[in-house]
Amino acid sequence: MVSEGSCMVCLSPAINKCSGCQNVHYCSREHQKLDWKTHKFQCTPAKLKEDAKLGRYMEATREIKPGDVVMKEKPLITGPSQNTAPVCLGCYKLLEEGKVVTCEKCGWPFCSKQCTTKPEHTPECYYTQKREEKVSITVFGEPHPSYECLTVLRCLYQRDHDEKLWARIQSLQSHCNDRRGTDKWNYDRKMIAEFIWKFFKLEGTFSEEEIMRCVGILQINGHEVPLQEPDYLALYERVSMVEHNCRANCNKSFTSAGEIVLYAGVNIKPGSHITVSYTDPMWGTEARRHHLADSKFFECTCERCSDVTELGTMFSAVKCKKKDCKGYLLPETFILPILHKTKNPNPETRNLDNKLWNCNRCKDAVSDAIMQQLLQDIGKELRIMPKDDPDACERFISHCSSYLHPSHYYMMDVSLALAQMIGQAEEHGLAVVSSDRLLLKTQLCRKIADLLEILVPAETRLRGTILYELHAAVAETGRRKSLVDGPFVLLGYVSESQRILKESAMLLRHEPPELPEGRLFNQAKINLMQMDDLIKSLSAAQPSPL
Repeated sequence: MVSEGSCMVCLSPAINKCSGCQNVHYCSREHQKLDWKTHKFQCTPAKLKEDAKLGRYMEATREIKPGDVVMKEKPLITGPSQNTAPVCLGCYKLLEEGKVVTCEKCGWPFCSKQCTTKPEHTPECYYTQKREEKVSITVFGEPHPSYECLTVLRCLYQRDHDEKLWARIQSLQSHCNDRRGTDKWNYDRKMIAEFIWKFFKLEGTFSEEEIMRCVGILQINGHEVPLQEPDYLALYERVSMVEHNCRANCNKSFTSAGEIVLYAGVNIKPGSHITVSYTDPMWGTEARRHHLADSKFFECTCERCSDVTELGTMFSAVKCKKKDCKGYLLPETFILPILHKTKNPNPETRNLDNKLWNCNRCKDAVSDAIMQQLLQDIGKELRIMPKDDPDACERFISHCSSYLHPSHYYMMDVSLALAQMIGQAEEHGLAVVSSDRLLLKTQLCRKIADLLEILVPAETRLRGTILYELHAAVAETGRRKSLVDGPFVLLGYVSESQRILKESAMLLRHEPPELPEGRLFNQAKINLMQMDDLIKSLSAAQPSPL
């Protein structure tokens, strides 16, 4: 049975839906065309839904294929990050002493006179003028406390100057009750709320509740936009409705203009929830869950967190040290209440002394305290390890292979760095690395790519990057083989390298040129054209079959 709705233009009964989002009806093609100028900004293959447990979330209205854009959205508010050195308040570029232009009205520093006129600057300019004393910023290149409150102030400004925008901002989650009383709440009250009251003389204008709610909205929903150094903060409305999953089906990126782009990393069926990862999916389960509990105020129980083997990858597993045992240790579950150190502890929270890690072969049990100490020691070793030294990376992997599963998150962290490093440290690239190192790079890239496809298939930037490295390693292997076995073996290697590079380019195609992944995509397009010519040349030179 076809559902009937009302035409978005004339409100008459209509059964024809927008094919893109399936959310709105039209009585005719003419009315659909007429409404497109407005609807195109809301047309997504997903609709907003709500339930008592999840709150608001997005559900796919049709099949979404890998790479399809689910939504693209302009920010409601942008501003400097809370902890930042002085930046231009128009374009967010880092400012240098002696190379600034100050706003004639308020004194805040900018990179150019043109940026002083941008509308983003209006709120702090307005309130600075009202205090009747210009701002004077004299220290550059290090975090400056005067910038901690500015993005919050830009939100507050909307209360009295843009009622609709204020309502949209206030519709977002702030978790004020969860945040209240924590160390972070007390710090923000002092450094943001009190600064706004005293510096801008707004104590009677904005209440503590209004200020701290805006602080929470930005902390819970804000996105760091990495289009330049340093990142700046942006608040988006619809993307904030997308729920978290540690094995998300979507990924996010940004356009050069600062729009957020949410696109599918896997095939998404109609009725499925649209998800994205709120944390670093390459962290272990305990680290991810603690970060989400501390920063987003919920405890993740997704499929990946609920499976101690993390979909069979053993991403958090530690080697059993019992003699002659080839097994691995994992706890019975990671889904246990998390003790918040910043608030009064719940007396019913778990007792870590009772948590055990069990071997999947010999069934030996080790206390959580011993396992945590081991992981802390390895973490310290990783932190002091030279980050740009391939030899140090190899030593770390060799040493820790006695303690950790080959796919443990610490092993993968260093393996990923090493795979990218081989060939980049040398002036002439892969052409001068040893055969052993080239083989190691190839093996690491293949292993990491396979792991990512299982664990985080929507992490397209990481997968695309590692596949780009793999294509280069395969091509260089082919070049060396052709010097020994003759030129005709090269065709197979170049064809495989091209196939890998095409997949890499597909994964990276939404990345802007300001990001390293966007620059890789542009280079991949050049490489693919060159490989096409090479394959044609090699194919033409192949001997004809008898």
